[in-house]
Amino acid sequence: ISGLMNDYLSNPRCVILAVQPCNVDFHNSQILSEAKKVDPETKRTIPVLTKPDLIDDGGEMGVKELLLGLKTDSFDLGFHMCKGRGQAALNSNESIDEGLKHEESFFNNTEPWRSIEDRKLLGTKNLRVKLAQLQ
Repeated sequence: ISGLMNDYLSNPRCVILAVQPCNVDFHNSQILSEAKKVDPETKRTIPVLTKPDLIDDGGEMGVKELLLGLKTDSFDLGFHMCKGRGQAALNSNESIDEGLKHEESFFNNTEPWRSIEDRKLLGTKNLRVKLAQLQ
């Protein structure tokens, strides 16, 4: 699997989505480490932070600063944050469309995400747009 991953990461035409849960230390991320080996100038890497609902109380502002690019190296394509459906939603057969509506509601109603001015950093729909614009 690592050989296949390295083949894709090494391809200069591939955008690297470095997906990392918000409740795990970003700076010690294996995928970010691997991405920086093949993209040291971070021109084609997008760190995607997930599971913002699992951040420990009091840690939200640190993650917000990370999302806004204030706590780490610069990434040309910026950061992004998504919130997928949780296990309860999957168990209740929540549809993808319902999950996307819940994700949008979460970012619109939950601090500190609702106070982020650049709404393009948040949500699966905005990530799709960002990726489509890279073609």
